[in-house]
Amino acid sequence: MKQIRQAIVCAATLVLSSFYTLVTYPLYVCKNLGYHLRSPSVLLYALIFFIVDRYTKLLVINNSHQLPVKVIEDFFTLTYVKNPGVAFGWFPDWRLPPIMMALTMIIIIGYYSLKLPEEERLTRWSLALLVGGAIGNLYDRILYGFVVDFFLFHLGPFDFPVFNIADIAIDLGVFMLFVDIFFLTSDEEEEENSEGLTPTSA
Repeated sequence: MKQIRQAIVCAATLVLSSFYTLVTYPLYVCKNLGYHLRSPSVLLYALIFFIVDRYTKLLVINNSHQLPVKVIEDFFTLTYVKNPGVAFGWFPDWRLPPIMMALTMIIIIGYYSLKLPEEERLTRWSLALLVGGAIGNLYDRILYGFVVDFFLFHLGPFDFPVFNIADIAIDLGVFMLFVDIFFLTSDEEEEENSEGLTPTSA
């Protein structure tokens, strides 16, 4: 019964995501094409990041019989790992929670992105990376039941957790958002305040 319930939830999630991706969002992009060309569109660029992530994973899956391959001896290896857990293989017994968390994050960020002003370019790129990476790993979880990881770095006897393009996008998006919130927002507010205090000539 539990497996049937999880299958129904996964199917509903896939249907809703597919409907939004294939129907609703293309209509929105066409209606506001000039806006998307002037300022980075979160969902449009998230789709591009998702396609790049999907392409690299398909390359790995289709060539898994040739992996692992040592690209740089004792430093970097291309491999094929089925990760049933969350980031970097943590919590391998989790199945449904990562799907629900990713879907919630995508919906919230997608809605918030539609209200961002054009000037918030760094914020837009950050959110695009986050959404693109989240969709990439969410797609894997729904389709395979695990996430495809393939980048493996070594430092002496220590092996770093295996990751993929989607993980890179998410980490980079978090870092850029952190910089934007804690280092750039205050500077922008100071500039706005100084402009507001500038006396106008009579």
